[in-house]
Amino acid sequence: MRQTPFPATPCDVVTLSVREFTSELDLESSVSLDTVCRRFLEDSNRAVVWFIRFQALKQWCGRRDVAQWLRHDPAHTHHACELAASFDLNDAWEFDADRFRLAVESIRH
Repeated sequence: MRQTPFPATPCDVVTLSVREFTSELDLESSVSLDTVCRRFLEDSNRAVVWFIRFQALKQWCGRRDVAQWLRHDPAHTHHACELAASFDLNDAWEFDADRFRLAVESIRH
């Protein structure tokens, strides 16, 4: 079994599969790292990666302009969740708001 490298920098945050990231994903709730670690018993660093990606997605969804845009078309939220499994993080450990939104929109077309 291979251990996921610890994400010491944003570029170290590995890609997760869509299924792995979106399984039991609830953007309306808060999630503790302990809870996520129970889902990844064999690989705690993978749990850290999931948690980082989840926080980045929640941060992006919480932006006023994004929240309004997401309410306009619920499919955007679904596509954003799938994309968050693999999208690169910026130096602030977040998804670049404009690039991420463009990527979500491109899924629709």
